[in-house]
Amino acid sequence: MTRKIFTNTRERWRQQSVNSAFAKLRKLIPTHPPDKKLSKNETLRLAMRYINFLVKVLGEQSLQQTGVAAQGNILGLFPQGPHLPDVDERTLLNDCGVSSPGPSHEAP
Repeated sequence: MTRKIFTNTRERWRQQSVNSAFAKLRKLIPTHPPDKKLSKNETLRLAMRYINFLVKVLGEQSLQQTGVAAQGNILGLFPQGPHLPDVDERTLLNDCGVSSPGPSHEAP
């Protein structure tokens, strides 16, 4: 009986930790409306796309500063492929009702 209580307590703590991490991640992803509740699946998918968007923006800024032509994704961190479609700034996260960051959103 004691082992079952311990196991249940540990699982409850684990779930609370996971939920807390998702809540923190949700705050970093721009959504429209800003208070839209995303599922865990949506949160992870949007986080990947938002990271790619930010990497692309940083790459374009770097190109403008250096004048060098880039080949591929900067740093090679998030390669585009069939599992992670290319992101267009105007339609960023549009499939989930999320717009690209504008003046009202600050980049993390």
